[in-house]
Amino acid sequence: MLYLRGGSPDVRQNWSRRDVLRVGLAAGAGLVGGLPLSPVAHAAGNGRGSFGRAKSLVLVYLFGGPSHIDMWDMKPDAPSGIRGEFRPIPTNVPGIEITEHLPQLARCADKYSIIRSLTHGDSSHGSASHTMLTGRRPRNLGEVPPREDDFPNFGAVLGKLRPTPQGTTPFVSFPWNISTSTNVVPGQNGGFLGQSFDPWRVEPSKSGSPVFDAPLAVLPEGIDPGRLQARRRLLDDLAASRAGAPAELATIYERAFDLLLSPKFLEAFRVERESDAMHDRYGRNIFGQSLLLARRLVESGVRTTVVYWPDRTEPEAFNNNGVVDKVAVAAWDTHGHHVGNTPNFPRLRDHNLPPLDHGLTAFLADLSERGLLDETLVAITGEFGRSPKINADAGRDHYGNVFSALLAGGGIKGGQTYGTSDKIGAFPADKPVTAGDFAATLYHALGIAPDAEIRDRFDRPLRVADGTPILDLLS
Repeated sequence: MLYLRGGSPDVRQNWSRRDVLRVGLAAGAGLVGGLPLSPVAHAAGNGRGSFGRAKSLVLVYLFGGPSHIDMWDMKPDAPSGIRGEFRPIPTNVPGIEITEHLPQLARCADKYSIIRSLTHGDSSHGSASHTMLTGRRPRNLGEVPPREDDFPNFGAVLGKLRPTPQGTTPFVSFPWNISTSTNVVPGQNGGFLGQSFDPWRVEPSKSGSPVFDAPLAVLPEGIDPGRLQARRRLLDDLAASRAGAPAELATIYERAFDLLLSPKFLEAFRVERESDAMHDRYGRNIFGQSLLLARRLVESGVRTTVVYWPDRTEPEAFNNNGVVDKVAVAAWDTHGHHVGNTPNFPRLRDHNLPPLDHGLTAFLADLSERGLLDETLVAITGEFGRSPKINADAGRDHYGNVFSALLAGGGIKGGQTYGTSDKIGAFPADKPVTAGDFAATLYHALGIAPDAEIRDRFDRPLRVADGTPILDLLS
């Protein structure tokens, strides 16, 4: 992965061939040919205007496990030890209610659909995240590290099957690399497709500002496009003079130069160019500014953008390579006072729900006003939900038996719910949705049928999704 974040002028000037190589690796598959879609992919779209409606995917990932029962699927008639402190409020769609602490999202429920019957039964952050970031359960369950044979992230699969135009990259993620207390979470990268399908990864400035200041998103001082082209020709001449030089290395350099000479792509990272009013609209916090950057990346042609809830942003959390050194209980992992000091109701009410409400509402409205929502699929989920029963420490625990997710844009019909949980939010009561179904629905909207194939490291063909698209959600 390529790490981009603010740095000193000295860092910007100290720009080497290794930097170019890393850019090329991050550019990945977007500049190479993808596999053709299965014939069934075309048949699946017959009579369904939603098939392939979406040109891009923005996945908003609420790492830690957001409480479905306190947000999207409230149970006001359940006993107090289950229903909790929050109350539902009506949305602008008759019959749909969500928590009182998402009032702005309640006023635009006609723009999204809520799935209330997601289920996979896994309550471990690591393996459950792999499942929800890829649509496939990993080989081993629990808090497992990434493996070379992991199934690739949605963004990597799209980079393989839906290549982006030259001069952009197919897959970007930010503002951090999600981790548990023991491991980096699997499912965030290219998996068995290889490192060239990893995301281009961006981080906020270490200055503490919520604006993204990426050194490699602009050419270094003293390197204008003409000089960069000269370096490109020199590398071409050197490669031609070296018989047997790895062709892959030349390809990586070529991808890097394509990106670094693409003004539209590089300009997308200049979030500071947005007006003060636009920064205020999204919220002057890392989450709000991440969504603002996501909108700019959609406009630049990036196929997949993954926005992780920004749990670790303070400068001391990063080592010299830009990698998270420290890990902590994730912001949505609301076990209670004694586990990360995350009592469920104060944490949601005072810290998590206000910026989610503000930023996500602005993002959906901004996409809609710019004519981008209909061709941008927006998915909001975590790895699982929270337990119906409030524990003795004023928290809720991991819960994978049923949870909720939101979908908007890209062929999704807004203003509806799909599936139900039982009367205490413990199990699906109707229309259970697997992670494979969730993945198949995303792929359908993006023009890929679930039986389309990619190949693993041993050249074995694998379906991109082992579920069925939820056509009732699609227009």
